[in-house]
Amino acid sequence: MQNYRQTKLAFLAVLALVGVASLITHKTLRADEHDENAMTLASLAGPWQMTLTGDTGCGISTSVVTFNLDAHGSSLATIRSHTSGCGDPVTTGTPFTIFSLNPNGSGTAGLSCGPGCGWGLVIQVAKNRQIFNVVDIVNGGNYLEGTAIRQ
Repeated sequence: MQNYRQTKLAFLAVLALVGVASLITHKTLRADEHDENAMTLASLAGPWQMTLTGDTGCGISTSVVTFNLDAHGSSLATIRSHTSGCGDPVTTGTPFTIFSLNPNGSGTAGLSCGPGCGWGLVIQVAKNRQIFNVVDIVNGGNYLEGTAIRQ
């Protein structure tokens, strides 16, 4: 009879621990769903400055790109460039858009440089959301990379 009571108490204790553990896990998961610090497009909203360097359709190029992302990852950018083949153009109102953003900060973006001109970018956003790297590995003939810093 004593063994039966001890077994019953042990079973109830284990059952209680499982119940408490499931509540803690459930609460933690729910908190993560509504985490203000989640990596989202909205968390990147605001003014940015990006530097780009590489070999483009205008030859060896360096550029400074300024843009103000909205909560959907879209903006109109100003590109000031220095190139070996196209001089020193300034292009305004060119779309910069983050197309995808994963929870780990990786994603894709696109930057237009005018009619018939643009780059497909792979991005990686830092955990603090203050900086991200870009590289064009999508478009043949363009070899472009850079970094964006939140202003």
